[in-house]
Amino acid sequence: MVERFTTAWLRPALTLLGLTGLLALGACGGGSGAPNNPYVSTPVAPVLTVLPLSLVAYSGVPATLAITGGTAPFQAFSSDQTVLPVAQNVSGYTVVLLPNKVSADQTVIVTVQDAAGQTKPVTVTVKAAPIFNALTFTPSGPDCGAGLCSGQNGTASVTATGPAGAPLASRQIRFDVIYGPIGIATNNPASPVAATLTVATDVNGVATVGVQAQVNAPTQPAQIQATDVTSGQRQVANFTVVNSTIAGQSPLAVQPNTATITGADKNTCSTGFRIDYFIYGGNPPYTVSSTFPASVSLNTNTVNASGGFFEATTNGSCVNPLVFTIVDAAGKQTTASLINQPGTNDPATAAPLVMSPPSTTSKTCTGSTFTLTVIGGSGSINITASPSGATISPAVVAAGGGTTNISGLLTGSGVTTITAVDSSSPRLITSATITCS
Repeated sequence: MVERFTTAWLRPALTLLGLTGLLALGACGGGSGAPNNPYVSTPVAPVLTVLPLSLVAYSGVPATLAITGGTAPFQAFSSDQTVLPVAQNVSGYTVVLLPNKVSADQTVIVTVQDAAGQTKPVTVTVKAAPIFNALTFTPSGPDCGAGLCSGQNGTASVTATGPAGAPLASRQIRFDVIYGPIGIATNNPASPVAATLTVATDVNGVATVGVQAQVNAPTQPAQIQATDVTSGQRQVANFTVVNSTIAGQSPLAVQPNTATITGADKNTCSTGFRIDYFIYGGNPPYTVSSTFPASVSLNTNTVNASGGFFEATTNGSCVNPLVFTIVDAAGKQTTASLINQPGTNDPATAAPLVMSPPSTTSKTCTGSTFTLTVIGGSGSINITASPSGATISPAVVAAGGGTTNISGLLTGSGVTTITAVDSSSPRLITSATITCS
């Protein structure tokens, strides 16, 4: 009975003593935790880490550093901004590097710093890019200008060089088609055209592959890329594939290719002298332009069919030369020229202009050639036919006389008038007729 009473009395007392101790401990700030919470530890900033710790980068070839620790945001600093420029404020957790061109190896320290003030240095060795600005594309022929005709071949070449421009022999270069209707020629009979091919440079550091355009491909841009396998450096070349179903079989041609006109005397260049330029081949219609539009008059800037022509008439301007550029519907182009120069004689009265025989009649014009003699006149003498279609050779006769041959007439075609005009002022004109009965 006494023991039960004693236990009941001690229990409230012990409870009161325990609460008093806890309050005293809290008031004294005891413990190793936070000031108001002894059970929470002070946060520790994560360690800043950057990978890789060192790397090799090539001029013009992007590279990256990955931040895998530390406290964002981050900043980056280069020890040599001229060799390896970096943006100070880092976007996210990646530092982008793009070295400038160097001629020899350069060592640069890139330092990454986080918001907590931690820093991490990375050693970057910048090496010269072996194929810096060196990829070229060349078509096999001029039919489509600088472009590649559909169905034709061209070449892509790149030169790999080391320090001081020394050629890198046996360097592995990979060529890839990026886009366009083209393929890279291989030596594999089972797969003669591929989208990618790796070749080694020769003793001069040059790597070359053949490029082939698809037959009858529509006109569109194309791009090929060369990659140095060792460094990963890339170069691209852009060109145009031009639709031309007869490329190489029917290139553009112009007759005459060059016409030289001589004025009547030392003080004069030709005025009112007409030259007919006939265009053959390619894909008509053709567009005609000239380097000195004010120095010559054209009857048209468009020729609609192969075998058609445009007329160029001089206006007294001296040109040496004036160049006509002729472009067909497929983008192929060629040129012809006109030279209008002063004469060599002192000013004098021109001799009468005569063409002989004045008239000819034949029942066998088809396949026949008729020769006419031109006498007199001044400067160059231009020969034309009406209606057009006859072949005149030569179409320009020198002053004082010469002969010209007329062919291409058909039996039963009627009367063709051959006209001769000289370069004097006023111009002298004469004509003859050929009747095909």
